[in-house]
Amino acid sequence: MREFEKSPAMGPLLVRLHESHKLYALAEDDRPTARAELAAVVTELLDVRLAGREQEILADVLIALMRQAEFDLRRALAERMAVMDNVPLRLVLFMANDEIEIARPVLRNSLVLSDVDLIYIIKSQGPEYWQTIAAREELSDSVINALADTRDVETAVTLAGNDRAVLTEYALHILADMAHKNEDVARPLLSREELPMAVARELYAHVGVQLKAHIRAYFGEEATIPLEKAFDDVFVELADVGAYARSEFFPTKTMIEAADRYSMAGLLNMNLVMDTIRRGQVPSFIALFAKYSGLPMTRIHDMLLQACPKGMAIACRAFGVQKGDFSTIYIMTHRMRSRGRMVNHRDMLEALAYFDKIRPEAAMRIVNGAVKVQ
Repeated sequence: MREFEKSPAMGPLLVRLHESHKLYALAEDDRPTARAELAAVVTELLDVRLAGREQEILADVLIALMRQAEFDLRRALAERMAVMDNVPLRLVLFMANDEIEIARPVLRNSLVLSDVDLIYIIKSQGPEYWQTIAAREELSDSVINALADTRDVETAVTLAGNDRAVLTEYALHILADMAHKNEDVARPLLSREELPMAVARELYAHVGVQLKAHIRAYFGEEATIPLEKAFDDVFVELADVGAYARSEFFPTKTMIEAADRYSMAGLLNMNLVMDTIRRGQVPSFIALFAKYSGLPMTRIHDMLLQACPKGMAIACRAFGVQKGDFSTIYIMTHRMRSRGRMVNHRDMLEALAYFDKIRPEAAMRIVNGAVKVQ
């Protein structure tokens, strides 16, 4: 405490704190002036810029005071601390773990709390704390994911309705899964700009009449087509083209036999397939990928002819091809589609966006179905 008193600004404030503390200890409910004076002194103390050691001592003093303070004073101080950026972290954490009515303004607004602090509170406290954090203006990906992991309905509703947060793909999938059984979650989720069309399609089958109308208005009639049927239609459409598409890019008999030998020797894997396309050997890539995936070479050839090769995106998703490798496939097979033109960046971005929308497990179901009906 003596170290504290060396600061010119601290001496008078500590005297006032001591006197106000005595007043507060004697005050009854009909003495709000004592509480108001104490709150003012605490705010003044927090406004003083202190070195690390002094700030720690101040935190000790104020935490001890908060332990003795009644509910109304703690709530009033929490509201003030929530908008201050120089409050000692230990004091903020103390308030953030208090009763929810006291913790709420700190959890909702304090910039002193880091992502680690917020995740710790999510792991150690209950739903009311999660719901309050979900309403913060700034939420990092890690905090959003931790909130989604709670699978609490009210937290999900708050998070989905927080238009200042950008939800991660991980959180979107969890909230979408919850939305299948709860329209309270589905309603705000369906109004989010980052919600993929594929998720909207999934939800369409599970929501009521009003939300179905909202999906049609917001996403268009395309969203009413079941996800698997939409992907199947891509394969069917491309299969019809296959009868007419034979080109220099179609594998030769020698290439097909080479793919068979690699497979029988146990050497056929995605690394080999990608090495082939990186060298620009498109026909060999088609032969190898067909053998690896079980899909017909005609279908793979024709999928690659499309400006936005959705069928190829599905196949790549099904077999764990990463987005960067899918980009490589798109670029290295460009000459199949180009007819001398430069790469159309809009088509490429559309293809990559489509790739992002597809869940690997859904893609594998579609590919397995396509293989069975060959």
